[in-house]
Amino acid sequence: MGQGVLGRSRVAVGGLAGVVLLAVAYGVAAQERLPSPERYFLGQFGEGWFAELLTLPQRDSLWAAVLVRVAYPLLLFQQDLSHGGLQAAVQVSVEFVDSVGIIRRRLELRDTVWVSTYEATVSRDSSWVRAVEAVIPRDVVRCRVYLLSGPRQLQQREISLRDTQGLLCWQHPLLGSARGDTIVPFVLGGALPFGVHTARLVLWDARLQEGASYTLVCRQVPPDTEERWWDSVPELRSAGHTVRRGRLRLHAAADAPPVLTLSSDTVGGWMEWLLPAAGYVPGQYELMLVRSDTVAADTLRWRFRVRWLGMPVSLRRVSYAVELMSYILTDAEWEELRRGSSQEQWNKLWRYWKRRDPTPATAYNEAMATYFRRVDHAYFAFQSVTEPDGARTDRGKVYILYGAPTRTERRFPADGSPQEEWVYERLRKRFLFELRPDGRWRLVRMEPL
Repeated sequence: MGQGVLGRSRVAVGGLAGVVLLAVAYGVAAQERLPSPERYFLGQFGEGWFAELLTLPQRDSLWAAVLVRVAYPLLLFQQDLSHGGLQAAVQVSVEFVDSVGIIRRRLELRDTVWVSTYEATVSRDSSWVRAVEAVIPRDVVRCRVYLLSGPRQLQQREISLRDTQGLLCWQHPLLGSARGDTIVPFVLGGALPFGVHTARLVLWDARLQEGASYTLVCRQVPPDTEERWWDSVPELRSAGHTVRRGRLRLHAAADAPPVLTLSSDTVGGWMEWLLPAAGYVPGQYELMLVRSDTVAADTLRWRFRVRWLGMPVSLRRVSYAVELMSYILTDAEWEELRRGSSQEQWNKLWRYWKRRDPTPATAYNEAMATYFRRVDHAYFAFQSVTEPDGARTDRGKVYILYGAPTRTERRFPADGSPQEEWVYERLRKRFLFELRPDGRWRLVRMEPL
């Protein structure tokens, strides 16, 4: 960034490292709602939509429920002149297919999503979550789910109903929030959202023997070579018994996310736990049910993931995240962070923020999330033809360090260059930027209020 008013980035702002953490401590930064990066990234990282399938035997047929979550940035919004704001048409088509490829049942779900502002259309914090259910023939073996928005088919997913032996099974447990007798499913493709404190895990399987004693073992699976290692999570062990809880009932309103309950109509053994999810880091986990009175070969296994659904894009490329850490590190700290492989850099970056976590009892680090969400916002909000990376501009740097200003004002002096003033009332600071002939906004003055 050169020798402007802010000085050399790794020296002049090294003493400001506490600013970001201080903002989180006061509850300001943690509450920021910033526009997410472009829709492209949702598709690139597989976060645009999720589909889950739940099946249960029902006399000589099967009961099936398909749950779908679609993030708003994946939808195709258009201006709605009659109602104001913007709207997007969303359609989910479901096909149940037998072993020879014949479609035995089709379902369709259509809806319109309305929002009042453009910012809502790019927010990954907003999603359309719905469900549909049907009774299908027993010979159905897989389910195809198609997602459409307007005239375009956006995504397609295929889900198997059976295991390799042809036995009816769930591909993953039902995971949701713990709210009394109801289950509010997360609908993340069988994943836990990173940052929740407690999760309800419900599992039905034809192989579970009613009344039998099981030990639940939940352990972290080491990542593949291309995945990053976040942290070690202790193995969880808990004893439990199968119970005759009943049949799942879907409560799906046309204008609200679905909820599930368990009725008294029995369909075999169920297992249910509350997982202490606050300590779980992103990655893959293996869930094992071990019969207490049999050999280990009878162990039942499933896998699920913990997803950081709103993970800042700037954190996904470790080298870029390390570069942007220069704003809050001294020269020596920054040089040390840059040494080593990509995994070693990530480990050091993770440990740096972990030492400054305002909520150390949980794995989710609000300070780190806030900092890199600001980096994401600055990258897009302050980019231009001459400065394609807005996070490396003077305005981007101030935004990353201090967050959104209380108010801004742009002036066009008759005898000078355009100016932009940012005021931070809580921090009692004022920043003045000026548009230079080369098209770059430069910080020309920083002063107390």
